[in-house]
Formats: sequence, structure tokens, C-alpha cells
Amino acid sequence: MKKPPVNLTPLQKDYAVYLPAISTFYQTYIAKQRLEKFIPDERIPKGFDRGIEGLNFLNEEEGYFTYKYGLYSAGHAQLDVVKSQTQESMIQKRDRSKTLILGDSGGFQIGKGVLKFDWMDFEGPASTKVRQNILEWLEATADWSMMLDVPTWACDHVHQPKTGLKDFQDCLDKTCYNNKYFLDNRLGATKFLNVLQGWDWEHAEEWYQGVKEFSDPNGPYAGREAEGWAMGGANMSMMDVTLKRLITLREDGLLENKNWMHFLGTAQLDWACFLTLIQRQVRKHINENFTVSFDCASPFIATAHGLVYTNPQHSPKRWSTIMEKAPDTKALSKSDIPFPWQSEIASRLTMGDICWYGPGMKNKIGKEGKTSWDSFGYALMMAHNVNSHITSVQTANQLMDIEIARHKDKIDWRRWNKLSKKSATSDEYSEWVPRNILYFDRFVEDLFNTKTKQEAFDMIDEGIGFIKSLEGTRSQDGKSKNVIFNLFDFEVTQQNEIDLSNPDDDELRNLANNLGE
Repeated sequence: MKKPPVNLTPLQKDYAVYLPAISTFYQTYIAKQRLEKFIPDERIPKGFDRGIEGLNFLNEEEGYFTYKYGLYSAGHAQLDVVKSQTQESMIQKRDRSKTLILGDSGGFQIGKGVLKFDWMDFEGPASTKVRQNILEWLEATADWSMMLDVPTWACDHVHQPKTGLKDFQDCLDKTCYNNKYFLDNRLGATKFLNVLQGWDWEHAEEWYQGVKEFSDPNGPYAGREAEGWAMGGANMSMMDVTLKRLITLREDGLLENKNWMHFLGTAQLDWACFLTLIQRQVRKHINENFTVSFDCASPFIATAHGLVYTNPQHSPKRWSTIMEKAPDTKALSKSDIPFPWQSEIASRLTMGDICWYGPGMKNKIGKEGKTSWDSFGYALMMAHNVNSHITSVQTANQLMDIEIARHKDKIDWRRWNKLSKKSATSDEYSEWVPRNILYFDRFVEDLFNTKTKQEAFDMIDEGIGFIKSLEGTRSQDGKSKNVIFNLFDFEVTQQNEIDLSNPDDDELRNLANNLGE
């Protein structure tokens, strides 16, 4: 008898929406199994009463756990729309009345050279073909989509030799060209997000002024303008810039009827809570249909590096989703020891399902490898990691709401400024939730009660010490100073160079290239 799916979507309540950045490697298992018996019966875990389709969390009827949201990138996609229908059927054949996919346009992958682009002839036929292919794929695939920005890091000393981009203005000008192309040629099958970049407030403001016409309902693109915003660079990593941008959008009337705002590559549990609190204030004061989302590919990237989500911690001292090195030993082949960590996927697995290869067993290319894992074992751990990440984010928001209800009348963010270094951790109100989250609830409420832009900016300046403390290890370019972010803790020192913010992780790409081995 089939166990009923565990639907995580209703637990979202009014929280900011975490979008798993679905890897090509992962979704290919669902797509291939639909076409053929890609995974033989004897390899499918005994607890999988729905077979491989149970890994499809977008399938409300068949998923072992289900969740209606995801992000999928054109940078890794099959851009031939006809081929995509079968090769990416987890995404393309979903029930669109019950799911939502945000499409990433692939600007990151273009800047990195993963998705080939003719930088030397930016407006020429080869580049236009790539733009058109991405546009058509987004319209066929996604409910919401990012327009094709050229990130500002694409002109730095590392990438400039490849892209030929001269400076910040060059990135902005080429983004405007792409935006115009998208809006001039759109069919209306997806709603577009205008991407904001810039590595500090001055550059973020210059970028905003350069692209805001593409979102203006009374501007030159009226009737085909972008319907929402995507926050990149300092807009998503520096809280003072984030808040100033929101107030500027309020002042310009560009949060009204803009129903989606996405924060690129945001993984931290504390920021998941900050974004929920921002969403609530925009809904209360400006636009009741406003949704904030954020994505990360960490559950997939971590797995590619042999890490598994273990036991999340929710306390003022450790507000983290924990990842550690997963057991890999051929002695566990055929073991019936239960997979020891918690998720709906984990409850259906044994260690023998993960550590598949025993001594002397050969893989699909006829070789005996060093690891006990086959590629399908990686897919199983990815499913567990995604399940765990979603529930960790939801639990963080639930605990935040409990503690706000308990302590709201006691908390004033201005108290933060009076703390000395010695007492900086002594005013924790909750045994569950870090004080900064509780302070931010009051701060953002006060901020959206301001009447003018100047009043709001003055308040941000007044609270700048507190606001800067919210950034944790995030750097000004939107990347992590500590490549693991402050969300993750694990004890495997040789793994410390993993960049979990990088959607083009080499190990993850290698898995996709060697699928089935």
C-alpha cells in the first residue's frame, strides 16, 4: 500500500518562498525513468512504493514529499523547446495549476562561459540566436522569469579577457539591450523580473536608474513592461542597500502591481526570516499580492561533494542547517541499517541504498571504483537534502513567529546600539531564535511606517550598526566571504573550499556529464 505524500506547500503560510534550484542531474532521473527503465527494479529502494517518480516533488499525487515551487536555469537547460519536453519532463510536464517554476535566464552561465555567447559581436546573429532561444525556452517553461542581465562581475579582471566587457557601464548597457530585446519580442506566456545589480549603493542606484524604465507602467515599454524584480549584487547581500532599494521602489510606485521579487542565491536561514518579514510589510502597506522568493542550489551542490544534511539546529547559538560527510564504505553494501537522518526520503532508505557498490562490484563502465556510491545514490541523497532544506527553512519561520508572539512588546531594535561587545550576546530573548531576527521584525515594521523616503533613509542610517550585523559573512558582491556561508556547519576540513553559492559547481556538472555510471 502506498503511503500518502507529505505535502510541504501548506506549511508555507505567508513565508518568503524558498525555491530549490533544481539540478539537471536530478531531474534527468525522473525524465529518463518515464521514457525507459533507466533504473532497474533491483536498484530501486524497497521503501520507494512510487518508484523513481516519487523523487519528483513537483508531482502532488506521486511525490514522497511534495512542494510546489522550484527554480530552473536556462544556463543548464535543453534550449530546444521540443527536446526539452521529454528531456526535462519533470519541469515541462508538471501540473501548472499546482506548481510554480521561476526561470533563471542564464546570465551567470553566460558570464562564466558555460553557455556560449558571442561577446565580440554582442548584437550580431549568433548572440541574437542565443537570446531568442533563451526567451522561447523561458516562455515555454516558467511562470516567472528573469530577464537576461549581464552581471557586473563579468567585467572584472578574471572574466574580462573572455567577455571583453570594459567596465560597469558596459555591463549595464548590454543588460539594457537584452531587456529591450526580451520585452520587444515577448509573447506573454511568462512574467518577467527586471534584474538589479551593483556592488554598492552608488552603483546599485546607477543600475536601477538605468533599468527602471523597463518596469514603468507609464514608460516606453508600457503594456509589455516587467512585472517584478530580481535582486542581485549588493541588492541581495547588503541589508542597507536592500532596504534602501525597497523604499526607493515604494517612492517610485514600482512595488504596486509588481507581484514578485526574487533574491538570487540566498541560502541563510536568518535571511529566510528577514525576507518573510519584508514580504509581510510590503503586503500590509503597499501590495497584498506581493511575494518574495529566494533560491539556492546547496542541497544539490553539497551532495556532489559527498555531503549530507544531518540534524538542523535552531537556537541563538546555532541557527544552521548542518552538512557533514556522508558515510561511504563498501562494507555497507546491501545493509538494512536505516538511513539515520530525518526526512520523508530518509525514512524510505537504508544505508545499502546509498552505499550500493560492495567489494569487487563493477560500475556501468565495467570498472571497480573507490567509492561505494553509484550516481543514483547521489540522486537519493539530493532528494533527502532538498527535503531537509525546505523543512529547515519552514521550521525557522515557525519558530520566529512563535517567539515574535511571545516577545514582541519587549523588543526595540534601538537597544542593539547600546550593547557593548562584552554584552552583545547577553540579551537573547529566546532559547530558539537569534535576537537579530526579533529585532529586525520591529525594525522593518517601523521602516514601512515611515512616510517619506528621507525619513526612511534617516532611520536606516540611524540603525546602520544593527543592519550591518545582519549580513553575517555575506560580501558586497553578493558572494560569501566564507564560501560555506553562515548557514552551514560541518567538520570535514578538506571540504572547506566548496562554494555553495556557485550554480556552476564543477563536481555537480561532472555528475550530470557522467549520469548513470
